[in-house]
This record gives sequence, structure tokens and C-alpha cells, in this order.
Amino acid sequence: MKVGNFNISGKVITIGLVVVLGLFFFSSFVSFSNGEVDLRATFNKHYTDRTAAFDKMWKTLSQKGQIAVRNDSSFQNIVKIQMSGQKDGEQVVMKWIQQSNPTATFTEVSKMYQDLSRAIESERTSFLERETTLSSIQMEHFKLLNKFPGSFYNIFMGRKPIEFKPITSDRTDDVIRTGKDNNVEVF
Repeated sequence: MKVGNFNISGKVITIGLVVVLGLFFFSSFVSFSNGEVDLRATFNKHYTDRTAAFDKMWKTLSQKGQIAVRNDSSFQNIVKIQMSGQKDGEQVVMKWIQQSNPTATFTEVSKMYQDLSRAIESERTSFLERETTLSSIQMEHFKLLNKFPGSFYNIFMGRKPIEFKPITSDRTDDVIRTGKDNNVEVF
């Protein structure tokens, strides 16, 4: 075959096509491998962060709870001290109202429990977001390994799927296992 002043043989065209296709597949293969490594590294970082977040969550809640309990017991002691001299009979209520009223202390105790409640909700929400992030990364990794052309490339690479087990409770595990949630108790 003659093109202009050049003779191009079928072998040169075939070699050119093979080189172009080889470069395409090689770059696609490298892209797949790098994408898998990026997802795995991101997952591992978030997985490590989850441990620190879980530790922080329980330490924060435990310490806030200890403070609230201490404040509550102090309030109870104040009320006992104030009420110990209130054995006067019929005028007890009026005498108690006239004496120093522990309402301000009760308000403070109530605020402590409200703060503890908000902290529990906030820490649990933050932890759920971390679990959701890990689950999303696992899903993206699964799709990368199992959708074409990644599934084809992975035949040669043998990359394993990311394993992720969310942190749950025995109660939640039982509900998921049985498909029934019959517990309607608040406490």
C-alpha cells in the first residue's frame, strides 16, 4: 500500500494497532490498580479513625455521666439537709417555701442531664456518620472489583474485597437475624 511518498505495509499497521491497544489496556489496568489502592487506603484511614472516635465517644459520655450523677447526689444531699429540720407538723410546707429554696440547684442538675442527653445524641450521630462513610467506601470498592473492566483486571490481580463489620449491639443483631423488633420499652 502506498500513501503519498511512503509505503506502509500491513505489518506496520498491525504493529501500530497492537501498540495503541496495548497502551490503552495498560493505562486502564494501572488506573484500576491505583483506584483500588486509593479506596483501600481511604477505608483503612477511616477504619483507624473509627477506633479513636469510638474511644472518645465512650469516654466523653462516661465522664459527663459521672459529673451529672455527682451533681445529682449533691443536690439530693442539699435537699436532705434542708428537709431534716422540717418536722414541725402542719406548717412544714410554708416553712420550707420561706427558707432557702433548692430550685436553682435543681435547675443546674437538670441542665447537666440535658447536656448529657445532647452529648449522647451528638456523639452517636457522629459515630453513625463514620460507620456510614466506611460502608460507602466498602460499596465503592466492591463495585470497582466487580464491574467490568475491573472484574476482568482483578482476575490477574486477585485483590480481595474490603471486609467491614459495623459496630452494633446484641439487640440489633437479634432484630436483624430474626427480622422482628418486639421491644417497645423506652428504658
